[in-house]
Amino acid sequence: MSTTPAPRSLLTRLVDDAAVFPPGNAPVDRAWSEHLELRRGRYADLLGPLLIGASGAANLVEAAAAAPPPEDLETGTGHGPLPIGVGVIARPGTPVEDLLTAVESITAADHVIVAGVELGHAEAAQAWDCVLDLGVPVAVEVPRAPETMLSVLDEIAARADANDRAIPTIAKLRTQSTPTAAVPSARELAEFLSAVRDRDLAFKLTGGLHHAVAHTVELPEGGSEDQHGVLNVLVATHFLEDGAGLTDLTATLEMRDAEALASLARSLDENGVGAVRARFVSFGCCGVTDPLDDLTDLGVLPR
Repeated sequence: MSTTPAPRSLLTRLVDDAAVFPPGNAPVDRAWSEHLELRRGRYADLLGPLLIGASGAANLVEAAAAAPPPEDLETGTGHGPLPIGVGVIARPGTPVEDLLTAVESITAADHVIVAGVELGHAEAAQAWDCVLDLGVPVAVEVPRAPETMLSVLDEIAARADANDRAIPTIAKLRTQSTPTAAVPSARELAEFLSAVRDRDLAFKLTGGLHHAVAHTVELPEGGSEDQHGVLNVLVATHFLEDGAGLTDLTATLEMRDAEALASLARSLDENGVGAVRARFVSFGCCGVTDPLDDLTDLGVLPR
């Protein structure tokens, strides 16, 4: 059994910083300053963009102007002190006009650059051309209802094909519970992964991936819920690329044998890692160091 860490490229720019979103709910200025500190830390190259809601873009521009990144800051891209990448989020129900205004304000500002945008499927359907014209990766949140999910994935794939996949067009699934829905089951997530593969789309996940391995948490209001693990998703994506079916994918997403999952991740070579990350782009997390600390403890990352 290999104890050599996995290739670091397995995790490079994997975790998007969602500090301003629940349950983190950090004020924008604090999220900005803490993101800059993370850019100085040992996980800098594993960090994706700072995510900001469309309504918070103006506050972020102000925070960046008041506290610019240090000149020597390494942004995790390997190219030194570039502007800080920002992902602009318009949650389902947010007008596309708000997203476009937020992108415009960040584009015009110093110290920040738009790394991508995310929006709901209904809003994307109304404004595909406007969103794709921004020239940055576009992630579209798909609904949970199976039939609707498949039709939305078909639309995302069609739009990706229409522009010859020149602009990354990504399917996004919410993996946390909401006031109206529980955490997606392992089977639901496996069905999403299979549908994404069938359409040759990349995907990202948002919410709920606070730890490396699937687990059960006790809820403050009583009861409990099962939550997914990012290591499960990475390994499942590897099996997905090898042609695994729903039964095997579901079983992998349900695994709680941390050492077995870590061993599988550590056994990946650069070709395997490339295939996984071409499919699994990133996930949003309000406490970005939590899953990465877990992965370090499991030997997937070096100490």
